Amino acid sequence: MPIVIGVDRHRSTVSALSCWSARGGSLFRCKARWKNLFAFVFIATTTTAAAHAQGVNWGGVVVDPQAFALPGVSVDLRTVDGNFVATIPTDREGRFQFTVPAGTYQLTASLLGFESVTREVAIGAPTRDFRIELKLGSFRQEVVVTATMPELAMEVVVSATEAEQRAVRDVAEHLRTKAGLSATRRGPINLEPTIRGLQETQVAMFVDGTRTYAAGPARMDSDISHVSPHTLQAVRVVKGPWALTWGAGALSAVRIETFRPAFSGGEFVLGGRVGANYAQSGDGTDGFAGVWGSNDRARFAVYHNTRAANDYEDGDNNLIPGDYESFDTRWTAAFKPNAATTIEYLGGYQEQRDIDYAGRILDATFFKTHSHAGEVTWRPQASIVSEIHGQVYANLKDHLMNNDEKPTAFDMLGRIPPFGLRVELPTESDTTGGRFYVMLDQGTIDWKLGTDLTRLEQNASRSIFRRSNDSLIFSDIVWPDAGLTNIGGYAQAIYAWGGGQLGATVRVDALDASAGVVSDFFSANTTGSINQTETNVSAAVNATLPVTGAFVVSAGVGRSVRSATPMERYSDRFPSTKFQTAAEFMGNPALRPEEALEVNVGSLFQVARASITADIFYRTIDNYITVVPDQSLPKRLPLSPNTVFRYINGSEAQFAGFELQAESDLGPYADVSASYSYVWAEDEELNEPVFGIEPFEQRYAIQAHTRDLQRWIELGVTVASAQNRVATTRLEQATEGWTVLDLRASIALGRGVSVKLGVENLTDETYATHLNSLNPFMRQRVNEVGRSSYLGLEYGF
Repeated sequence: MPIVIGVDRHRSTVSALSCWSARGGSLFRCKARWKNLFAFVFIATTTTAAAHAQGVNWGGVVVDPQAFALPGVSVDLRTVDGNFVATIPTDREGRFQFTVPAGTYQLTASLLGFESVTREVAIGAPTRDFRIELKLGSFRQEVVVTATMPELAMEVVVSATEAEQRAVRDVAEHLRTKAGLSATRRGPINLEPTIRGLQETQVAMFVDGTRTYAAGPARMDSDISHVSPHTLQAVRVVKGPWALTWGAGALSAVRIETFRPAFSGGEFVLGGRVGANYAQSGDGTDGFAGVWGSNDRARFAVYHNTRAANDYEDGDNNLIPGDYESFDTRWTAAFKPNAATTIEYLGGYQEQRDIDYAGRILDATFFKTHSHAGEVTWRPQASIVSEIHGQVYANLKDHLMNNDEKPTAFDMLGRIPPFGLRVELPTESDTTGGRFYVMLDQGTIDWKLGTDLTRLEQNASRSIFRRSNDSLIFSDIVWPDAGLTNIGGYAQAIYAWGGGQLGATVRVDALDASAGVVSDFFSANTTGSINQTETNVSAAVNATLPVTGAFVVSAGVGRSVRSATPMERYSDRFPSTKFQTAAEFMGNPALRPEEALEVNVGSLFQVARASITADIFYRTIDNYITVVPDQSLPKRLPLSPNTVFRYINGSEAQFAGFELQAESDLGPYADVSASYSYVWAEDEELNEPVFGIEPFEQRYAIQAHTRDLQRWIELGVTVASAQNRVATTRLEQATEGWTVLDLRASIALGRGVSVKLGVENLTDETYATHLNSLNPFMRQRVNEVGRSSYLGLEYGF
């Protein structure tokens, strides 16, 4: 891993990294060691910049079969021997530019939905006119991790088919393999993504531009759980408050884009794929099929996926509840009445049944999700208006929970009550909305002006019966016809010069929170009006400067505001999802919104065959929503812990951390990569760590492959340190460190047929990530899968 050269530099780097993971370590304890690391990074980057200063500015444009510019194309430059030189994405006008020494190179341009193009190019005199046309290709997937503002800063593009090759069961399970990202496991699927210590609605989540929320108050699902991993076209993860044009409350953000085929150049083109995966642990089965077609005026796609599994074993052969069934269907259809206009409809239906949740006091009977969106996009040629886009949508979710296989369903002498209970908890979570924006091109300055509207309506009730005779013991309201309506508007400006960019966004939101009938107990034990209004202002500025074609620096500062959720406002002694205890929590309708301020500095530099990316951030959250024990509140259920907690606005929470990533070729047939990530966070109100912060994590991989990357085998190693910085006031438990090895391979057999296979957790390690939920009855974290092999077969045409 060519991050460092020489023994002394290696010691400085390892020493600086290891100090973050020391038990009870302070943010400022390792200042001297970090000076050594920063000195090395500065020397390395300036040396790299100097080495590439004398180069040729050479670039061009990438277009589709209809001669429209293609933004976001990954343009890869290598030597004729296959050694890595540089990679850069095209901008919104489809343009790219390298600064490299004169010579002969191999250039590859690739974009999801198109066939890759590889050419040998002779770079001599400077130019901006090299033209590449991409033809329509087969289904592909991309995962994009953006460290800074979308549409402004550089993007790191992860392997095009990585989610498929890992045979993952949901999106968050794949995202947690990336530096700075993690996920909370409560059951076998529907993991909850986290970003740099931010959780749940602190991470705004979108599907095809639409806002979506979890289906139930127990968050057995996340906002993006109800999308099959096989239908992904792109996943964009924004680490920080830079996604202000996406929607309100985005302290960080995840945006899923499902597959839409590109319009072809003329004749109707038909494509598709069919495949199946099998995982040995839990007898997991996963079948998928899709078909799509397009010409220059119309396109369509239909996709279906069926997934199922049983209980799985951890490394000690303990059986972990893991039953589930999931049925997903998505479709899209679009037509172009003229060359500039596209009208599109996107729809989807997912039903999940009989899901075990070892990390919850209940299981899920079902989830049912209906998704619909209509869009109109106008992109005129040779106009100051580059794009006008409008969308309306509805995401409708129904959910039912039960306790049929939980200890509370059975008689137990000495317990109060001693007889078995039957719990029913039906919920509805419906999100409707729309968005509209105009993009203007004024030469060196691009503008984006837009507005969006979101209406969230959530209803949930709980009924508890004596199981033996089905007599009702009591019922209560969990979500009391709760509603949040947010209207927002924003303006974004991007100034570009040479290869650099400076961008700024300002956003203003007006929010109305309301609820229906609440209990007399809730009214008597809370303050403030049930209905609340807010006006929130968010803003961000970001700069990206390519020092040379091989060295890019970016920096940004942003402020984003997140309003309290219906659960935080209106919970009437109901368990919380952010804290690992089955205690009851009391809402607070007068909660003020969280106000996050974040600074991010990053750099990307490429030297010889290696690329190194570094990101450092510091974040404060004022009015941080946390909880404190309230001894004046009696618990509602006899089985609950005696202490009831209340949601409050704390004074402040501080977060700081880094991600360091490196990749390198070992010649044309092998690659290595490494990443390091860490988050430190402190709740100033309680003078203890913020709840649910992942520990220092290291990831390494070495891959051997054919020159065309159609056949490869990879060994991956993940090392997580122990996490002893825990929120003891909120009953958080420490976790031990662990090391897991995974072996994966993929083989293209030809004629569209490919095979994937692997063994996860090779050493059969027994472990749980720090964010995994506790089993509420055993007070132990839900363990991950032990050693498990998988096999997959796919045919595409």
